[in-house]
Amino acid sequence: MSKPEYDYIVIGAGSAGCVVATRLIQQNAGSVLLLEAGGRDSSLFHTMPATVVKVFQQKSWPYMTIPQKHCNNREMIIAQGKVLGGGSSVNGMIYIRGQHQDYDDWVTNWACPGWGYRDVLPYFKKAEANESLSGELHGQEGPLPVSENRYRHPMTMAFVRAGQEMGLPYVNDFNGVSQEGVGFYQTTTRNGARASTARTYLKSVRDSNCLTVVTDALAHKVVIENGRAAGVKYSVNDQAPVIARVRKEVILSAGAFGSPKLLMLSGVGPKAHLSSLGIETLVDLPVGQNFHDHLHLSLNATTHEQNSILGEDQGLRGIKHMAQWLAFRSGLLTSNILEGGGFIDTQGIGRPDIQFMFLPVMDNFDNTPGEAPPAAEHGLTVKVGHLRPKARGEVKLRSTNPADMLLIDPNYLGDPEDLAGQIRAVQTGLKLMQQPALKALIKKITAPEDIDWRDTAGIETFVRKAIKTVYHPGGTCRLGTDPATSVTDLQMRVHGVPNLRVVDLSVCPQIASGNTNAAAIMLGERGADLILGKALPAIAAPEEQAPDLNALSGTRQFDPVGRF
Repeated sequence: MSKPEYDYIVIGAGSAGCVVATRLIQQNAGSVLLLEAGGRDSSLFHTMPATVVKVFQQKSWPYMTIPQKHCNNREMIIAQGKVLGGGSSVNGMIYIRGQHQDYDDWVTNWACPGWGYRDVLPYFKKAEANESLSGELHGQEGPLPVSENRYRHPMTMAFVRAGQEMGLPYVNDFNGVSQEGVGFYQTTTRNGARASTARTYLKSVRDSNCLTVVTDALAHKVVIENGRAAGVKYSVNDQAPVIARVRKEVILSAGAFGSPKLLMLSGVGPKAHLSSLGIETLVDLPVGQNFHDHLHLSLNATTHEQNSILGEDQGLRGIKHMAQWLAFRSGLLTSNILEGGGFIDTQGIGRPDIQFMFLPVMDNFDNTPGEAPPAAEHGLTVKVGHLRPKARGEVKLRSTNPADMLLIDPNYLGDPEDLAGQIRAVQTGLKLMQQPALKALIKKITAPEDIDWRDTAGIETFVRKAIKTVYHPGGTCRLGTDPATSVTDLQMRVHGVPNLRVVDLSVCPQIASGNTNAAAIMLGERGADLILGKALPAIAAPEEQAPDLNALSGTRQFDPVGRF
């Protein structure tokens, strides 16, 4: 019996993989097999934005780090989406591209010419269907809806006012000329419903005879014959493995963990590590290195009134919200919960280094297993985090069994600048909570408890004890021209293995400053064009000057040193 054969095999139907598969089908490039280890996104909870916590907990890979020596030796959760749509089906739906300088840094600091901001901007625009923003920096014709909040909690509005009271400008476009300011996030939603890449891109081609989608499919390895990618070995629901052969290319879009795992299982990776597991090294590359991730702290506070969203999913109130959403696509269930945010330059370097995300409820959703969650009280949370980590870690195989979890050592806080950045983030968040608009709501700050913003030693203790991931891992198959320091070339092809590419956040030399889903989708768009031998021209830079933030704010100047 002959093995099934396809023109392209895409492994991972997440934020990038769905984009790649869709564009290949739309361009009549040939037959496509799309493999997804998770199940289908058929639950109603995948559609309601406010049920983000429920779907994330139920539809994710349960990745954990090894004990982190700079974080009190904690093993920390770092789950990733395991469902059609991947992260876009379980994330907070925040649409952030990162700063212009992030991509220019890829060129100047990481030797990736052709990957500057003006080179990737056409692909952000190609993906985007922004309902309110237009002009040179935004698109309206893409498959990905980017929308304004349909619901704004009163406490979120107080947070936005507090940011202005601290001296930050109010902004309505965190993806514009300047990222700095405070405001409401735009989200990847449409008419009050989540818009994942599975429900936008992939849905548009699901009826194509050229597309085969297989869910619950665990990829075992890329089959490499005569030095070239020739197919993929995979199994469905623990059944006997099968091999699908490929005529053109295998594309790994399994994320910062899945893509390096498959490369190493296939004999592509660090020779010493592969040899220790008895895997023949076909190509010696630094797969799994350069791992980095965004981290954050949850600053929790109880409130004087019972005015948070705690309990709104229970009893008659839960029924009311559900009925309103089903009938009108309005109300609380249209909220992504993380409605408000901000970006702050605390160092005076001309670009933000700290991000805020606000919740109108006390955060106890992603604590490390075994840690005591906050008390179930009405309250609020300001999530704060440093945007550009310098520490680098690695991921390794635990064994040759493709079902085994990886050994993940992020080396969190392993660079002193990362610790200093997180301390600044907490200091800035505590000062924000002292602004009149928020201070009037807060009964008591419970995390960190009884610590003044000037107490750097106390804040450092809090950081090491309470820091956690923002679920933005990247870098493990990074772009570059030198196989000694990179895994993929500037066309996203794996060095030394024809017919094999990686198209996901693992190729990022440095993840963008902010939420990463928009960048993953951009990489999917550009990766598809590279596979097809096409390229959108870079957008020429206009005479562009960042606005005077203090003039725009109408409030006193924010002092990056930390004093008012």
